[in-house]
Amino acid sequence: MLIEMAFTLIPHPSAVAKIRKARQMSQEAVAIEANIPLATISQIETAPTAISKRMAFSVAKSLAVPIQSLFSDDVEVDTNIPDFRTAGNRPAVLTSSGLARLARTRSITNYLADDTFDQDARFQNVGTVRVGDTDRAIALISALYRPVRRPSGAVDPKDTFRETRVSLESSGIIVLCDRVSDAFRGFCYAMPREFPVIFVNTSGQRPATKLFTLLHEAVHVVTGSTGISDPSILNNRLERFCNSVAAAVMMPSDEFQAFYSRVKNRDVRTAVDSLSRQFGASKQATALRVTDLGIDTEFYTKWSASLPAKVPPIEEEDEDESEGGGGGISSQIARFGYLLPNMLIGAVKSKAISQYDAYRLTNLKPSTISQIAEIGLNRLGQ
Repeated sequence: MLIEMAFTLIPHPSAVAKIRKARQMSQEAVAIEANIPLATISQIETAPTAISKRMAFSVAKSLAVPIQSLFSDDVEVDTNIPDFRTAGNRPAVLTSSGLARLARTRSITNYLADDTFDQDARFQNVGTVRVGDTDRAIALISALYRPVRRPSGAVDPKDTFRETRVSLESSGIIVLCDRVSDAFRGFCYAMPREFPVIFVNTSGQRPATKLFTLLHEAVHVVTGSTGISDPSILNNRLERFCNSVAAAVMMPSDEFQAFYSRVKNRDVRTAVDSLSRQFGASKQATALRVTDLGIDTEFYTKWSASLPAKVPPIEEEDEDESEGGGGGISSQIARFGYLLPNMLIGAVKSKAISQYDAYRLTNLKPSTISQIAEIGLNRLGQ
């Protein structure tokens, strides 16, 4: 008999309160709609409170928002936000599988906050950028970005993702990847004085989109903010900032405008395809970049209108690692990267933690963690 693990989640108090007030609902109304005690709603809005997965879904449903919205520390809510319960505007809610990744990532960040890992170098610029400080954010992310170009000069998004991921990990940012059927693209836990962790959902994302997600979450790191990257999430100044910085790093203004001048006379979809291939960016991000730079303020609208009614399914491309170890090791490297296994095996060898602790955080056998750590020594420059 299978027993489902009990996950607890902690909604952000101010987010719940903001959304409830925007909905013009009383705490009592939310409690009745969600079928939970009034005192619990009051507690959730007053202080960080651990609640069950079922309760979190109930609260989100009562407020008619994606469940991710409950965990944003910078959510901006208008009184006319759409009702996400309607058939035409359904939210991308987290399933049990998505919640499991959130729970595991949170457990990793909490564990690494222990004094045991003080000797490990961590990223020094967590929380050093304010939202709106675009120039500083672009400078920091550009220093971590590792574009790999094809012979034609175009950016290869698959290789660039891999090399940029190594660059982030070499700087002390843990990057995890896995396939989750939920529509969210990634999330980030980044708090000052803690190890930042980025998670990229590789399901349903082409290499260019995964690369953009990775950089988007890296911007979260430098702002010291936690966030879930989801096309359906509420309009949020922080999310817009992360998108604009990621786009600016991948598609530098001068280079982008110069290339655009070569394709501007083509039809809108052909132009976007050419720009997307050149800079290794997603087509949506590329079309938005044209508009955001003021080259053509109607460009994104025209591109959106040109898309077919039915978009073909995405053919996913898995990361692979050429360094030895076979398919099994390559798969685990793609999921856990190099930094986390390297840190854990070092702590096990120094007897700061047990092998069981390392297994509990990753579900990897000690021998597998050791192999990844050994392979990663040269890649991380350690």
